[in-house]
Amino acid sequence: MKKETIWNKDFILLLTVNAFVFISMHMLSTTIAKYAMTLQGTAAVAGLIAGAFSITSIIVRPICGNLIDRKKKKSLYMFSLVTILVSMIGYSLSSTNVMLLVFRLVHGVGWGFATTIGMTMAANTAPEGKIGEASSIYGLANVLAMALAPNLGTFLNENYGYRVMFIGAGVIMAFAVVCLFLVADQSVPAGNGRQKFTVGSLVQKEALIPAVVLFLSGMVYTSITTFLIIYATEAGISNPSTFFTVYSVAILIVRLNSGKIVDRKGPEYILIPAGFFFCGCLLVLANLKSAPMLYLAAGLMGFGYSGNLSTLMALSFKRAPKEKRGAVSSTINVGMDVGTGIGSTVAGILAGWLGYQKLYLALCIPVIISTLLFAFDQKAFKQKKWIYKRESQVPKRS
Repeated sequence: MKKETIWNKDFILLLTVNAFVFISMHMLSTTIAKYAMTLQGTAAVAGLIAGAFSITSIIVRPICGNLIDRKKKKSLYMFSLVTILVSMIGYSLSSTNVMLLVFRLVHGVGWGFATTIGMTMAANTAPEGKIGEASSIYGLANVLAMALAPNLGTFLNENYGYRVMFIGAGVIMAFAVVCLFLVADQSVPAGNGRQKFTVGSLVQKEALIPAVVLFLSGMVYTSITTFLIIYATEAGISNPSTFFTVYSVAILIVRLNSGKIVDRKGPEYILIPAGFFFCGCLLVLANLKSAPMLYLAAGLMGFGYSGNLSTLMALSFKRAPKEKRGAVSSTINVGMDVGTGIGSTVAGILAGWLGYQKLYLALCIPVIISTLLFAFDQKAFKQKKWIYKRESQVPKRS
C-alpha cells in the first residue's frame, strides 16, 4: 500500500509561495516606520502606517473566506499576490505619507486574501489523515521569514536605500506569482457557486471557539513581546534580543513535530500541555533575574504558543465540511489578527496599572481561560453538544 504523504508538487509550490509572501512582508516590518519618518512623519504617523495593513486585512478576511468556498481558489490567490506586488511598487514610488498609507492599506487587502487562501489550498492538497502535518509544515514559511527577512530588508535599505528594498520585495512577489502559475487550480464543490452571500456564511461555527482561543493566546503573545526588551534591560540582562533566537529554535522543534501528533493522537496532546508551558513562561518572566531565566522563558513560550495556530487550523479543517474550509481559514485568522492587534494596547494599559512583573502574572488568566475553553469545546464537539448538535437533535421550525 502506498504511504500517504503531504509532499506533492502543488504543496511544495504553495509552501514556496507562502514563504515569498511572508518574506516580502517581514522585509518591511522593521523598516516601513523608519521610511515614514524620513517623509517628515511623526512617531504616531509612523506607527499608524506600520500597522495600517492589519486594518484592511481583518476587514477582508471574512469576505475572502466566503469567496474561497464559492469561487476558484487559484484566481483569487493570484489576485492577492498581484495586489501585494502592486503595493510594493507603490511603496517605492511613495513620496508622501499619504501615498505610503494608501499602499499600506492595499497591502493589507492582498495580505488578508493571500494568508487565508494559501492555507486553504495547501490543506486541500493533503490527504485527510495528514492535514495536521500539512498545516504545521506550511506554517514554517513564517518562521523562515521571521528569521531571515528583517535582516535582508535592513541590508538592502542600509546599502542601497529604501526604494531598492521595496523593489527587492516586489521581485520576490513576482517569483511568488510565477510559482502559483504552476499550481493546479482547485474546483468549486457542486452547488457552492450558487450559494448566496450572507452574514452567517462569513463565520464557520466549527472554527468559532478555536478562533476565540487564538484571540486570547495571540493577545498574550503580543503582550509578552511588547515590553520584553525594556523589561529585560531593566532587569540587568544584556543582549535580551537573544530571547527571539531561542524562541525561533523552539518554534522549529514544535512545528516539525506537532502536526504529526495532532494527526495521530489529537489536538489535545498539543494544546493542553501548551497551556502549562505558556503559564510557565509567564511565571518565569514575572520572576526574571538572569539571562538563563530569559532563555528558559523563550523556550517555554515556543512550546506554549507556536503550535497553536497550525493545530487549531487543522482541528477546524477536520471538523468542518471540505467545501467550507475557506470560511474556516478566515474565522481562525481573524481571531488571531484581532488578538495580536490589541495585545500591545492591553499590555500598555496593564503595565501602567500593575508594572511589568504583575503584568506577566495577570496574563496567566487569559491563558488558563483559553486552555479550559479549548477543552470544553473539544468535549462538546465529540459529544455533539452545544453548537455542534446533530441535525436530528435540532428541532425543526414549524
